[in-house]
Amino acid sequence: MKRPPIDHPDALRLVVELSSLYVQCDDCGHSRTLRLENLRTAASLGVHNFTQLCRKIRCSECPKVSPGQRNLTIRPTWTQDEPRYIVA
Repeated sequence: MKRPPIDHPDALRLVVELSSLYVQCDDCGHSRTLRLENLRTAASLGVHNFTQLCRKIRCSECPKVSPGQRNLTIRPTWTQDEPRYIVA
């Protein structure tokens, strides 16, 4: 069964370009932030782009459901979007 495409402008960006990822379950309200070490672990397990990562994420508090029935808010923070500080 073919999965529907994720309609997001950053869908094919690499996981290693993320600095963090905020995830909130819209059903129960549970939220967490995946930091760089969590994202590196995901990349080492074969999750290479943002689309693949979004399909793997689920709420740890809710019962397991198929990806199409998950109600999650996912907000990525990309490394190049962060402000750069230069000390002169």
